[in-house]
Amino acid sequence: MKKINMKFFLATIVSILAMVTLNVNGAYAATSPTLAGSASYSVLGAETVTNTGSTTTTGDVGTTGGTSITGFPPGIAGGDNAVHIHSNDASAIAAQADNLVVFGNLDQPCDHSYADGQDLTLLSPLVPGVYCSAGSFLLTGNLTLSGSGVYIFKTVSSLVVSSGSSVTTTDSCNVWWRIGTSATFDTTSSFAGNILALTSISFNTGATLNGRALVQTGAVTLDANVITAPSCAVPEVVPVVVTPKLPNTGYAPMQNTSLWLIGASATSIIFIVGAVLFAKKKTS
Repeated sequence: MKKINMKFFLATIVSILAMVTLNVNGAYAATSPTLAGSASYSVLGAETVTNTGSTTTTGDVGTTGGTSITGFPPGIAGGDNAVHIHSNDASAIAAQADNLVVFGNLDQPCDHSYADGQDLTLLSPLVPGVYCSAGSFLLTGNLTLSGSGVYIFKTVSSLVVSSGSSVTTTDSCNVWWRIGTSATFDTTSSFAGNILALTSISFNTGATLNGRALVQTGAVTLDANVITAPSCAVPEVVPVVVTPKLPNTGYAPMQNTSLWLIGASATSIIFIVGAVLFAKKKTS
């Protein structure tokens, strides 16, 4: 009998263990949180919402904590200010509670991490994932989000978008901006995604947003802007399937397929090692 090539044998074991590890850990994928109370809002402030000029929103405009919403009119919220302006009422309070939950849910593990002041334009195009800044993100040109999936951008501090800059995406519903302090959008910038800022959001003259502007503790400032809330599909409700109970065998049911794979792989490795040792003994 020919001797078994030990290098090949060891490589096989390493490959098996690698496949098991990949199965157990898996590749992290960003996930979109589900909006509830804040889903109908285009703009949500805490202390104030202040508008100058002919701003229009497709959704609600509201504040919580503070009650000041000024500049509507001439601004128009959702086509009817009498219906879509919410100053510290039950709707706005529920929206702010949801905003807090979603902000927490966006704190997902980073796929890509950058130093303070990273210009996202220099990284364009980007694929789905979680992008993190140790300080702020900048945008000085066009950022293209290429590919179907969820994009999360997290900053410790701010987001600063220069005049005329833009974000190109086919799915604003799955683009999220978790801003540690404030977000500023300069004149005629064209932005996309759901912006959740801790402190404040400011839109300069003519800036547009396909998404939402939600603030937790401070103000939202508007100036002749167009804010269009994207139409997002309602998450599919997966029906609950009742599995018939198995007969009691005295053994606990298997809860984790990955654990089963580890056990099966370990058993296979032990079997291979035993076979090798037996073969070597016969040939010696």
